[in-house]
Amino acid sequence: MNDRNLSALIDVNTLGANVQEIVAHLCTGDCHAYGSVLQWCETRGDCVYAVVCPGCSRQFLIDEDDLAELERWTEANGHALVCGVQL
Repeated sequence: MNDRNLSALIDVNTLGANVQEIVAHLCTGDCHAYGSVLQWCETRGDCVYAVVCPGCSRQFLIDEDDLAELERWTEANGHALVCGVQL
């Protein structure tokens, strides 16, 4: 990996608690996978998101800010670690 790629990595310790829990499950646990993102929205536009582990079906409920943070982490780190969420 070159210096440019290293500067793009996001340290998991800088993430919110919910995102850290998801990354730990998907990237260091027995499942080691890309989780699927499900979205439920009310007619007024309020949405809730769930990340579902394909290995064990564990679900993590998150808000839009957590989802954006998880997507950024996956974009920066997921390819190298082969885990994160499917974008």
